[in-house]
Amino acid sequence: MGMDVNYLLTQNLNYIHIDGNLRALEEWMNFSIELANYVKHADQPIKIYVSVPSNLMFSYFFVLGCIDYDFNNPSKEALFDQYLDLKKGQRILYKTGDDWVAHSVLEVSQLPNSDTRAIVVKDRLNSINYIPETRWFNYVRIYYDEITTVRNTRLVRNVYNINDDDKLKRLYSEEKLRILMMQNTPQTYVYANKKEWNDFINVIQLNINGDLFKLSELLFDGSESTFKNLAFIEQNHSVTIPKEAIAVFVGSSRALRKMDNFDEYKCVFIIDQHDSNEKFEDLQFKIEQDFLMGQSHSVNKEILEYMDEKNVEIPKGVEMFAWLSQS
Repeated sequence: MGMDVNYLLTQNLNYIHIDGNLRALEEWMNFSIELANYVKHADQPIKIYVSVPSNLMFSYFFVLGCIDYDFNNPSKEALFDQYLDLKKGQRILYKTGDDWVAHSVLEVSQLPNSDTRAIVVKDRLNSINYIPETRWFNYVRIYYDEITTVRNTRLVRNVYNINDDDKLKRLYSEEKLRILMMQNTPQTYVYANKKEWNDFINVIQLNINGDLFKLSELLFDGSESTFKNLAFIEQNHSVTIPKEAIAVFVGSSRALRKMDNFDEYKCVFIIDQHDSNEKFEDLQFKIEQDFLMGQSHSVNKEILEYMDEKNVEIPKGVEMFAWLSQS
């Protein structure tokens, strides 16, 4: 599996220790970022079970690695396909002047008497407006994936333009940021205790090429602004995730609860070694059964070889099992 070194790990990257000093990343931080890179590159629905001393801290760096990969690899083709796939009742933001206005999609078809494709929306005057494909990449942002009833237009005020963020622009090209901003669809999904995850997200701060970043300045879940590159899987809601996306489960009870819903996707189960023995064993038993029943094969060797190539150590106290189902 030939691939480039993870972008973040090629930068001048340090973290700020609790004592206030800059320190080089610890082994487990490097490992979690590089593991994310491996999974993101995978072209099949790989599953990884990783047991660590602190699953919350490990999950922050793993998700950071995922998001960094997403920032570096936006796909204009995938965005164009999303435009073409818009359904009646989905909401988009359409830029008119300096304003972003939420519109309901009626359909995707063509301009009248033309071969040019167009998104057809209900406009501010309640009449039909055609947005030609030549305007899509600069003027149309995906707003909501949910399909609802066709609603009136609405001016949206807190629209966050990530390509105006000076710190992000020093890390990623404006073109990459613009594609991601228009796509506005996470490729990384986390199933965790959301309150706990958000409460501690900025415990670790990074110094990247001299710029200080809180994790919340790189991971956007849509709660503070209209942009999102990360979404939470919630216990009582079903969620449809894009085909290439990763589902990250933090804790064995959450993994047990929802893993069957994500058979067709890349999944990483980050388990705390201090979880209750019962849940821990239940999950291990379930994975063993799935492995045997799904005619799966282990890909541990490939990951170890990859880490070896990158000179990344498997940290002490970390246990890992990776597999690919043939079913």
